[in-house]
Amino acid sequence: MHLVVQDPAGVHRSTPPRKPDLLTDPESVHRRVDELLTRRRPTDPPGVVGALDSLCRTVRDDLDLVGATVTLIPSIGTHTVCAASSPAARRLDEAQFNVGEGPARDAFVARRPVLAADLESTHAQRWPGWIPAALADGVTGVYSFPLHVGAAIFGVLTLYAGERALDQERMVTATAFAELATEILLDGTLPGGDSQWEPDLGRTLERHAYVYQAQGMVMVALGVTLAEALAIMRAHAWANGDDLTELAGEIVAGQRMPSRDIS
Repeated sequence: MHLVVQDPAGVHRSTPPRKPDLLTDPESVHRRVDELLTRRRPTDPPGVVGALDSLCRTVRDDLDLVGATVTLIPSIGTHTVCAASSPAARRLDEAQFNVGEGPARDAFVARRPVLAADLESTHAQRWPGWIPAALADGVTGVYSFPLHVGAAIFGVLTLYAGERALDQERMVTATAFAELATEILLDGTLPGGDSQWEPDLGRTLERHAYVYQAQGMVMVALGVTLAEALAIMRAHAWANGDDLTELAGEIVAGQRMPSRDIS
């Protein structure tokens, strides 16, 4: 429909309706992102996990990021990196679980995006245990988007930015990637219309199963609560420069048992 307006001279003229900006119109951006994700490489593994790995690499390249991860957070205190754009990005996300803080956890708790464009100057006190690792990997900004439907939240898409912060246009694109990650996790619908839900996703949880098993063992051995057991494990891993998952594996195997004293 055309609009008829009258200019100051009294002449009526017809003007077409204003078209949405294709760079920031959510529907247009969503279609573009969906098209990008259909161009999966032949070497990409099949199924949901492979699709999410591909999504992480695609959003990293499209938005010129340092990295991207998709994290499953069934509940506060549990954390599994489901997909990552690279091993370095996976380590950054794992580090959040190791120290018990970070943007993915905060986005899960708040159920809204956590946008930190300048880690060093404005967020140094927010995540003091995690930020040094991020800065060391060239990350200066981080953006975590909860993957949820209504009140049900089951994961987080985290984007790690370098020197270039996300502007409005790129933020709309990031949101579209988060929406597609949600769709993939929710019903196994992959880019291109295929539905291939299979056990891959469940197997990614096995890595952290040791953490929960070890947590229970520490609770019994030291006579502490589950929350205290996890805190002790994190403190020992941090003090010794260990990965929390590796420490948990040693506990389960009977090779190691942390004490209350971490000195």
